[in-house]
Amino acid sequence: MMKLKRLVLLALTTCTVIVIGSGLAKANWLWVSPSSSLSTKAVIAQVSQPPQTSTAEETAITQATIADLVGDSENLAQMPDVIRTVVEGEYALATWVWGEAGGQTVLSQAGTSWTVLSSGGGAVDVSTLEELDIPTAVAEQLIESDQAAWEKEAEG
Repeated sequence: MMKLKRLVLLALTTCTVIVIGSGLAKANWLWVSPSSSLSTKAVIAQVSQPPQTSTAEETAITQATIADLVGDSENLAQMPDVIRTVVEGEYALATWVWGEAGGQTVLSQAGTSWTVLSSGGGAVDVSTLEELDIPTAVAEQLIESDQAAWEKEAEG
């Protein structure tokens, strides 16, 4: 198991984040929107992996997932960490960990923004995605892509 580093993130109202702590080269950056309840608070995040190249789409999915999980919570001891995202057409599946817990968030895209359809602990399956009105072929591809990404991460 990779040792977690504890970093303090200070979000400024200008949509920037300052990371304070050691190992900054391995920090995952969190973009906080000015309307977010986190935009003027110091929060704690645990970073468990080096940063990966992130697209604007992955960043938007991560933002929507974290905002949904955190909601209006204040004074969190730690923040959730989105560890994997897969996209198929206008749907995405974000896998996250939060302390000892983990789960997946299902999102849909409208224009350039992402909306959470469902979020909870544990993994979703094709039938769960179909219940959210995601076409079967897309649901199957999301699950297959997520499984392939997980296997690639496990290999190392």
